[in-house]
Amino acid sequence: MGADQPFSGDLTVDGMVWTEATANGFAETELPKKFDTDDYQVLVVAEKYQTGFDQPKLVAMYVDKKLAGLQAVQTLARLNRSYGKDKPTHVLDFQNTMEDIREAFAPFFEATALEERTDLNQIYDLEQRITNATYIHKDEVERFANQFFKGDLTTQDRLALEGTVRLAVERFNLDEDEAQQEEFRQLLKSFLRFYAFVAQVVSLNDAWLEKLYAYSAWLSRLLPSRDVPADIMITDDMLTLSAFKLQKGEEGSASLAPGETATLAPITEFGANAYTEEEERSLSEIIDSFNERHGTQFSRDDFLRFERVTREVMDEDMTEMVRNNPADVVYNAFSQAFFQGMVKMFQNDNEMRNIVMTDKNAREQATRHFFKRAQRAAREG
Repeated sequence: MGADQPFSGDLTVDGMVWTEATANGFAETELPKKFDTDDYQVLVVAEKYQTGFDQPKLVAMYVDKKLAGLQAVQTLARLNRSYGKDKPTHVLDFQNTMEDIREAFAPFFEATALEERTDLNQIYDLEQRITNATYIHKDEVERFANQFFKGDLTTQDRLALEGTVRLAVERFNLDEDEAQQEEFRQLLKSFLRFYAFVAQVVSLNDAWLEKLYAYSAWLSRLLPSRDVPADIMITDDMLTLSAFKLQKGEEGSASLAPGETATLAPITEFGANAYTEEEERSLSEIIDSFNERHGTQFSRDDFLRFERVTREVMDEDMTEMVRNNPADVVYNAFSQAFFQGMVKMFQNDNEMRNIVMTDKNAREQATRHFFKRAQRAAREG
């Protein structure tokens, strides 16, 4: 029984560089065709193809990672068909409970509905918060738009446009308030994402919003990124297999019955409370750092459990303390409470709990990320 192993980029093992093509012995484009033969019957997937590999012969799935929400639906939907007669699909899940899967599928069962309508006026709230920032000058936005929308752009035009936008970048770089800088990054990303969504649904007929959108797209690209964690050296003593036990958890059907459904939440908040593309990138950096350091395969959904820790930590007293004091004054108090919350949250997740208890650098990296989110939530709350 052959097995394909799809992955992106390249890996260096014992001095040899491996790509997906060299590992499998054929090009990525040939994978669907190869998998359609009897030579290859198993597809080993980390992230790639998890939600995007269509093959009618897929009949079983072995899940060894946490799944939630849309990711769970997309992943298990790879098996949403049977091939031939008397071949039902099967899922052997080592990580998720039956209730986890039921909750993930409920919003998409029968009719998909929103709890309430998304308030399109929120685009103006975002616009107001962005234009009120000290980095933005409306005359520069107008000057940018006048040149940007004139037609085909030459190289000189693009240089001039970038020069206009970099005036705001320079003001941004002069700001020593990192929390304020980060909040602005998030507001910008939220505005770009929400405006792109709204523009596909309704016609706003607002020239200023269109100008600000074009300008913000350039500004977001030119703003400096946050510091990326340094490369981590993986050593042989980082992973030690001390014991292994296979135990059956539960068996049954997670199918929903007619009438059982749930609603999808509308877009209701942005900025510091929302996970923008910039924050997703930050979270991805943390996940990669954890996985590289410990040889794990944590996903975004694994790390969103830290949000529950933050919510529990940020009670009324902690919120008031964070809101009214500088970061360096309150960070230690938050850090201690966050550590206790992590240990409690992951008491049944030995892998994650052991990392946050023994790896100071990894723990600090995660704590600082969620502390910044807590700061923004406290200010906006």
